[in-house]
Amino acid sequence: MKKTQLIKYLASASFAVLALILLFYTLPALAQSGPLPTSPVAPANPTNLLDTVDMRKPMSLEELGTPLQLIVFMALLTVLPFMFIMTTSFVRTLIVLSFLRTAMGTQTNPPNQVVVGIALFLTLYTMAPVWDKINNDAIVPYLDNKITQSIAVERGLTPIKTFMLKHTSKQELGFFIRLVNQPKPQRPSDVPLHVVIPAFMVSELTTGFKMGFVLFLPFLVIDLVVANTLLALGMMMLSPVTISLPFKILVFTLADGWFLILQAIVMSFRI
Repeated sequence: MKKTQLIKYLASASFAVLALILLFYTLPALAQSGPLPTSPVAPANPTNLLDTVDMRKPMSLEELGTPLQLIVFMALLTVLPFMFIMTTSFVRTLIVLSFLRTAMGTQTNPPNQVVVGIALFLTLYTMAPVWDKINNDAIVPYLDNKITQSIAVERGLTPIKTFMLKHTSKQELGFFIRLVNQPKPQRPSDVPLHVVIPAFMVSELTTGFKMGFVLFLPFLVIDLVVANTLLALGMMMLSPVTISLPFKILVFTLADGWFLILQAIVMSFRI
């Protein structure tokens, strides 16, 4: 992938996650305040002043000053990594790679930094179509001043929400809908994000564990074969796990395991 495309995907991902954060943290509430204190000096034209200023109406983000907008965005950046994890394919990818390392019995090889790095870049490739749509529908029109910030946020959330609903099972989605005591939505787009995100997370955990179980089976067979062989030879003092580790690595390498597993993870999101 070219460097410019990678930068574009990162920018699109950041915008999408910030859009999710803005939805959870109701920014108009930050601008609300109580009634203004009465001034001892009456205004020259109180009728026009009341028509012009309505403190009961919440302010939008565009009406906030630039310094206040900067403070709000800097505060929201602290939860940006968590929103990235909860709304993308990162969780499933990381779980599968972690199960692979456990099944092989290599302990800390590859290291955690390598596993997380592979999961991160695989997430960028998997989510590329979603972020391309966010970039074309929300970021580019907003930077060209063709749409307002609120419309850009709404358009940016739509592809993310569609992606999560596509990979969320009806069982988890129905559970969280009942949990918040909401009526059954007529359309998938009517499901609120605070219901879609936890349902998507649980579905990703379930799918990741299922894929991890399948990964364990061939390595479990190798462990059983080695254990029975050692038992037949009377070498009961040797650890079967230690003896089977080189055979696991050999079989995994000869079968081009990394390519097959990474391909399976990516294709699981294309179905």
